[in-house]
Amino acid sequence: MLHRIVSRSVLAFAAAGLLASCEDNTTGTPLPPPTTATLVTVTALDLDYTIEQQVVNINGTDFVVAVVSPDPAFFVELQDGEPAVGQEVAFSLNLPGALESTRVTVPGTGVVSPGRWIVDNPCPPVGGATFCRAVQRVIATPTAGNLGFIDVDTTFPED
Repeated sequence: MLHRIVSRSVLAFAAAGLLASCEDNTTGTPLPPPTTATLVTVTALDLDYTIEQQVVNINGTDFVVAVVSPDPAFFVELQDGEPAVGQEVAFSLNLPGALESTRVTVPGTGVVSPGRWIVDNPCPPVGGATFCRAVQRVIATPTAGNLGFIDVDTTFPED
C-alpha cells in the first residue's frame, strides 16, 4: 500500500514539474537591444588571397590539402571607428572545408583571423572528384553588428 502511495505521489510531482517547465515564458523581461557602443562592423582585409597546396598531418597521417594563403583577416571596429576590443567574432564557411578557429576575441589591433582555411574540392577537380567549387566563402559574424566575408577563387592555375 505504501508503495502505491509513494508511486502516485512521485508520478504527480513529476507531472507537475513537467507542466511547469513547459509554461510560456514570453511575459518575462525582454533582453535590451544592443547599444551603439556594442554594435560593430566587420570589414574583410584585401590581401590578394590565393590557393596553395600544403601537407597537414592529422593523427600521424599526411594529407595534401588546398589552403587559402595568406590566412583570411578582418578588421572589427565600433561605430566610432575604434577597434572593437573584447568583442567576439564567429567564423563559418558557406561550403565544406575547415577553419583553424571558429571563434576569436578581438585584440587591441582590431584584426581577427580564423587561421588556416582549408578549402574543399578546388578547381580543377582533384583526387577522383567529379566536380569542383570554384568560389568559396568564409564569413565573420560579430555578436552584434554587421558581418563580413571573403570570397576566394579556388581555381589552381593551369600548368
